[in-house]
Amino acid sequence: MKFNHNIDWFAKYSDEEFSVEFDFTNDLTTGDSISTATVVVYDEDKVDVTNTLIDGTPSVSSPDVSFTVQAGTSGKTYEIVIQATTASGNIYTHRVIFEVFDSVTLNSKLGDRVANSYITLAQANEYIRNKYGHSSTWDTLSIEGKKRVLLQATRDIDRFRFYGEKYYESQPLQFPRDDHEVVTGNCATPLTTTTFKHANLYSTTYGEMPQDYWKYGSIHITAATPINETGIVASSNVTTGLIHFSALSAAPTTNSQFIVFAPIYRKFRDAQCEQALYLVANNKMDALLDYKNLGAQMVKIGDTIVTFNDSGFSSLSISPVAKKLLSQFIDRSLLVYRK
Repeated sequence: MKFNHNIDWFAKYSDEEFSVEFDFTNDLTTGDSISTATVVVYDEDKVDVTNTLIDGTPSVSSPDVSFTVQAGTSGKTYEIVIQATTASGNIYTHRVIFEVFDSVTLNSKLGDRVANSYITLAQANEYIRNKYGHSSTWDTLSIEGKKRVLLQATRDIDRFRFYGEKYYESQPLQFPRDDHEVVTGNCATPLTTTTFKHANLYSTTYGEMPQDYWKYGSIHITAATPINETGIVASSNVTTGLIHFSALSAAPTTNSQFIVFAPIYRKFRDAQCEQALYLVANNKMDALLDYKNLGAQMVKIGDTIVTFNDSGFSSLSISPVAKKLLSQFIDRSLLVYRK
């Protein structure tokens, strides 16, 4: 890829080879050309890691210098120093920053210690495509891009103050809350790594717990085998209380105790999707918020004027649709104590 010299940055997977073509056109004087070039890579501690990260030697086809970046440690940021020497003896140096990352995993298991989303990628795709069709901007994103946008959307909606308290103090997300619908008890046969049964997981009252009532909820094994493991419910039977879930490392026993969480509220899942779409549609919004953080009260862009409010939590960063969907869960009360 060629680089915009104002935005010399890229990101790659740790196991990905990335071809770079750096354009020196803006540096060269009329009639001059690049004759040789060197490429050196430094890690965050300014240690030279060129031999590990650059595959082979750079090639020169003036005005371009090309090379291939490989390997790297996930989570690390590196600096590439590209130095070109021209036929007339001029030396030009540029720097490119790149980050290395691994694929992220969406974890929508309610109450799980490492949960980071309220929705799976499949659920998000289904909601967005059913509502907006297949020609939306969402379809232009990579799988990795979609997951990362959904993660940010989770963080955004979790900034609100919601009614009640977290179900577990240690859970990373705001939901489930302490009033969330759950069933607890001991697992009953048939017992496999993906199934168990319990009488309280179905009802003889018509319509009270329809087919797949617990689908997209989560199970937690709280005692015995396999303790502390969790799974997402894939289906639940309307007449037997049998549930299927993502595989555990071992089959529960009749001594295994569980908590089954009902799925997160539909409005909450929809809000995460709407916030994700809002982030994609407003990917330049951070630049506006930077102006606000610097103290600006308004920004004029052409004939458009954006005025910032004085609150610490700007409504610019939250989708109006998402906020409306979440409104019934948001605690707007504020207790004030006098000394």
